[in-house]
Amino acid sequence: MSWLNDLIETYDDNEALVGINQRTNSGKEVMLLPISHAYQNAHIEVTVTDEGTFYAAKVVPKEEAPTVIPVTISSAGRTSSPAPHGLHDSLQYVAGDFETYGGIYKKVNSYELYIEQLRQWCASEHANPMVQSILLYLEKGQLIKDLVQAGVLYTKDNQLISKWTKEISEEFGEKPQLFQVLSGSGDQSTAFIRFSIHKESQGNLPLWGNPQVIASFINFYNERLPEIGLDYATGKESPLTDTHPSKIRFGGDMAKLISGNDAVNFTYRGRFHNKNQAALLSYEASQKGHNALKWLIAKQGYVVDGRVFLTWGKKEIPRVEESTFEIFNEMYTEDEELEELTKEDTTHQQFADTFSKALKGYRKNTGLDYQDSVQIIILDAATPGRMGILYYQSLEKNLYLKRIEDWHRSCYWKHTYIVKEKKRYTFWGAPSLRDIAQAVHGTNAKDTLIKNTIHELFPCVVDGKKIPLTIVSALFRRASNPVSMENWEWQKTLTIACSIMKKHFEFEKEEQSVALDWENQDRNYLFGRMLAVADVFEERALYQAGVKRSTNAIRYMNAFSAHPVSTWKIIQANLIPYQTRLGTKGSYYQKLLDEIGVVFSEKEYTDQPLNGKFLLGYYSQRSDLNKKQEKNMEE
Repeated sequence: MSWLNDLIETYDDNEALVGINQRTNSGKEVMLLPISHAYQNAHIEVTVTDEGTFYAAKVVPKEEAPTVIPVTISSAGRTSSPAPHGLHDSLQYVAGDFETYGGIYKKVNSYELYIEQLRQWCASEHANPMVQSILLYLEKGQLIKDLVQAGVLYTKDNQLISKWTKEISEEFGEKPQLFQVLSGSGDQSTAFIRFSIHKESQGNLPLWGNPQVIASFINFYNERLPEIGLDYATGKESPLTDTHPSKIRFGGDMAKLISGNDAVNFTYRGRFHNKNQAALLSYEASQKGHNALKWLIAKQGYVVDGRVFLTWGKKEIPRVEESTFEIFNEMYTEDEELEELTKEDTTHQQFADTFSKALKGYRKNTGLDYQDSVQIIILDAATPGRMGILYYQSLEKNLYLKRIEDWHRSCYWKHTYIVKEKKRYTFWGAPSLRDIAQAVHGTNAKDTLIKNTIHELFPCVVDGKKIPLTIVSALFRRASNPVSMENWEWQKTLTIACSIMKKHFEFEKEEQSVALDWENQDRNYLFGRMLAVADVFEERALYQAGVKRSTNAIRYMNAFSAHPVSTWKIIQANLIPYQTRLGTKGSYYQKLLDEIGVVFSEKEYTDQPLNGKFLLGYYSQRSDLNKKQEKNMEE
């Protein structure tokens, strides 16, 4: 379980951050949870006085709902079996009058289990006065009554309303706030309650996230842990657990990474008599590992359709899925520093030097030690209750950074994206893995396809493996078919395809360049150049005539990639009217086509389908002609 040991080490390294809210770059608040604590979305906040009397109650807005609550081994992973949390809990546990208002306990009286556990905490040497005030109030058994009187809960015929229907609206008016925050059908009996204390001199004091309350519960619960045994993760004798947390990816996530619930049919895959023969984990190791994983996912995980792509180390590091622009944007905040990546005259060597400088900045600014390692993990759940590790790798830090650098250097290309409000930004480097996946399947592709393609690409970055031919072929087909998508999407798909084609052919030891290679005699590259000249040729003539439409080169591009010679005859015939219209400029383009044509050998000028070098030749030739046009306009 090296992944678990790495997570435990991460928890210990960040112990100073335990229980402290942190704000990410996106503005999201995250917390490295203390042991014996978990996140839960609360629906109602109940405030009690020091003397244990009801003070106030309110519905918790969705944006304020995440609440840190004390949990036990049983309650942290509870499903259908009743298991009370330490303090904050759902209505059936905390309300002594739950049955009075129509509530039904499925197996045992949940309130009695909850109140007995709370009494034990409050009677221990680790008791907290504010928690004792909550106990004093809840023992009165009138929580629902008080919430109804406060206008938070709603009843009909002295029964909790389980669903707000049209008929109920006609009788009671508008849908109350509570029914807007409850999930599912809006059953009030499922509402989760959190508590605070009102003090005259200090106002309302939340009990969730309170350091004294957190420490009080941890100390109390540590004394109640089960038998001691050998922890397979740490090698130490510690209190063990066979129940492990869920809610790893998000609040309602019931999938578990570690589960021993396999006692029927093909029991434990026929290898063991009981789950303890497979592995024994201590409560502390399980809590630290799972809490560290939850924290990392919330803080920096990349999640697509439930699949988690996570990269972490002891310090901030560039992530696998990021584009070159995103890495630079995180490293540099000043516009003049980002200019190195976005300026028009960037060469491959300049880019390589700039990117190496950025990675050196990561090493210097984050204080990465030579011995530090970087962990990469991919998680997903095949069923609602089971989560699996699809990929795990731990690399020495310098090797990881070298792999990142190799990927971005070998996928180096010029990219221009259109973002919100039709703003453009240009950068040189590698696209993000999500952009590659969308270029493969289209911008409206299902997330299932996107996550699977990102998964396929991860080993290409982390392990330096070859890009799968399925991805290369799909990109070639889509980039060769511009009429199947809007122009902005095709332009983005084309540059991403060029990045991947460059990487693909360089993996085969064939050096490729963004700049036009006049010496390249590969038939695929030459055919691409010819199509680019024809495209620009007709585009200039149409512009001069004030006509807005796609050129024949663009319209026939897909057919050209499959049958270049026969399709070229059609494109060439359509160019004849434009040659006289452009005059000397038309002669220039025709001369360029002739120069490209004489490079072909007779046996290479065939109708065989083209490969990805065709796109490289097309892009580089078109870019070269556009630069010359811009230069002439400036002069």
